[in-house]
Amino acid sequence: MGDEEEKGEKMSAPADFKGPADNRGCTDILCMLMIVGTWVAMTALGGLAWANGDYRVVLYPMDINGNICGIKGFESTSYAGSSYTKEDGTVVTVGEPTTRPQPDLTDFAYLYPVNLFGSGICVKSCPTVADPFVDALIQGIPTVFVGAAGYTVLPLGTAEWGEDQLPTDVYNKPEYKLNGGKGLDFPIVDTTELMGRCYMSAKAQKKILEMYNAGAAVPEDEKEEKEGTMTAFYADMWTAKDWVLGFGFAVSILVAFFYCYFLRIPGVLFVMVWGCIGAVFSMFAAMGAYCYNEATVTWVALNLESAGAYSDSEIQTMKIMGFVGFGAAAIWFLLMCFLRSRIQLALGVVKEAAKAVAAMPLIIFFPIIQCIGFIIFMILWMYYAVHLASMGDPTDCGYCSSNVANSGCKDVGSITTTTAESLCLLTSGNLWIRYTAFTYDDNQTNAAWFLLFCYFWTSQFIIALGQIVLAMAVATWYFTKDKSTIGNGNVIKAIKMSAWYHCGTAAFGSLIIAIIKMIRAWISYMQKQAKKSGSKAAQAVLCAIQCFMWCMEKCMKFLNKNAYIQTAIFGSNFCSSAKKAFFLILRNIARIGAVTLVSEFVIIIGKVFIMAMTGGLSYFAMNENIGKELSSPVGPTVFIMLLAYFVGSMFMNIFSMAISTILQCFVCDEEIFEGSERFAEGDLVKFIADNGKPAEDEKKTDNSL
Repeated sequence: MGDEEEKGEKMSAPADFKGPADNRGCTDILCMLMIVGTWVAMTALGGLAWANGDYRVVLYPMDINGNICGIKGFESTSYAGSSYTKEDGTVVTVGEPTTRPQPDLTDFAYLYPVNLFGSGICVKSCPTVADPFVDALIQGIPTVFVGAAGYTVLPLGTAEWGEDQLPTDVYNKPEYKLNGGKGLDFPIVDTTELMGRCYMSAKAQKKILEMYNAGAAVPEDEKEEKEGTMTAFYADMWTAKDWVLGFGFAVSILVAFFYCYFLRIPGVLFVMVWGCIGAVFSMFAAMGAYCYNEATVTWVALNLESAGAYSDSEIQTMKIMGFVGFGAAAIWFLLMCFLRSRIQLALGVVKEAAKAVAAMPLIIFFPIIQCIGFIIFMILWMYYAVHLASMGDPTDCGYCSSNVANSGCKDVGSITTTTAESLCLLTSGNLWIRYTAFTYDDNQTNAAWFLLFCYFWTSQFIIALGQIVLAMAVATWYFTKDKSTIGNGNVIKAIKMSAWYHCGTAAFGSLIIAIIKMIRAWISYMQKQAKKSGSKAAQAVLCAIQCFMWCMEKCMKFLNKNAYIQTAIFGSNFCSSAKKAFFLILRNIARIGAVTLVSEFVIIIGKVFIMAMTGGLSYFAMNENIGKELSSPVGPTVFIMLLAYFVGSMFMNIFSMAISTILQCFVCDEEIFEGSERFAEGDLVKFIADNGKPAEDEKKTDNSL
């Protein structure tokens, strides 16, 4: 088989082809039906989870006995050896695992920790302790504070906090030393509340830190300075909220469009790209020169002054690093010489992409539609996932204070709680620290995997459909002779046509990525299991497979993107488009490499430009207008720069897709049409004039022109 056959036939089109056509048909309908069926199955699963689960079990805090703080009526499981109190006050000791109704904890909605692993008890409110009590409450905490929470300073529920803070019919009384005091008592310190959990306040942490430092006081001014800085930052953010939103979104978008216009100024893009190429060459050369000079001059001189300062092997290694730097610089130089004409093409492609985006400004807002669709899906998905997670069984588990490996849960894994606790307590001084965890049966686990697959497929489907829309809009711009007729209406038309005709193609391509992601997720799960087992060989093998699957995912995303462009141009199904895209890439590999190199330079510089320009403008604007109302404009400016970076990333992703589409359109234009029939303009016409269209015999040795 000849080289031409191996690289596929050149592009062809109907005689009346004038770009993306209106008379196209629906593609890959079966895949569209499959993803709709998947959504229906996900909805059915979500309905089942909603009927049998309770979101409060997951979102509300759970105490050490598996009770849910703040609610009544949830049934939990008690295990042999544990006890609970009925509503009539009768204490029941459990002989076998049994299901019991949860006590009424409606008034006890907050979780106070009783060990360092997050387990706790339900209380009415998070304790607020006055300064005079703090010292008394933390006296006696041993220096092994971080080892285990096996200490008791004051019994829980003392007068200093208020005895009514605890549900006395739930926990052991009168001293509330849960589980016989085995690592379950925590000092009553000053706390703050967050999402129904009680966390140590800054002053309580400060007191404990002083204990770690053997009584040395933490500087008050340092602590106050940190707290004052955060307070000032929040106040500045509130004062400048309108400026933050205005500059972070609106102004950053304007700066992004200005960047597109800036790239079209003659000479700017040329200097930017070749300047970056020269900087990379200089970096390699400088690294080589530095290493070689250190090895042959500096280190030799030091050895003469002080014998043995550097060994011969160290000097030789530094020399090798110098040669590596010189070699990398030489390879980079030769590669750029080889790609010089392709870089010229890449510059033209980037300029045309900038024109296309500027001609259809609505295209920059299309990702907002994608985000809205993704948010709607995620709301439903999270609702289903939370209810499914709540269907697990609360299970008694525990950690050993000296060896976390000696841990386990009831009837889960090879080590049960009873066995693990016995092994832990064989060593004097060890503490067994209880906590409650959820366990799931096979059906629930499989349902969770299915939900994960739904997430992967749907999220990738939204991205894929967006790529088809962008490609169709940009391709329409390219294959239109009179560019003045192109505007935002073409973006709306591309959205309609893509959604009506090519959802199936987006579903096909996204299904491939979703399957790869599921394989990677399963490998990640196996890696965790291998790590627990301690098998180094299994970890190494799984790590290699994970790397391979990561590379496959990247390759498939690249091929999918180019296949979507073919679908947008010709209206073909996914398999045909992928085949055409593959051979197009094969025939133009050098061009694509050059365009990828140039586009990466342009995109990175663009992100930095948008972020820096927006930040600079916002700083001076706020300083001039509301500077007296702010303690400092620096905080809001930094936040604005973060928003601008995300906006810039979104804009540059669109720009990157436009660049890839323009390149494919140019190759199709070059292969399908001759002379004046071509749609190429600007620098692309100059490229063809300078390099010409390759003859058939030249294609056999150089596939890039």
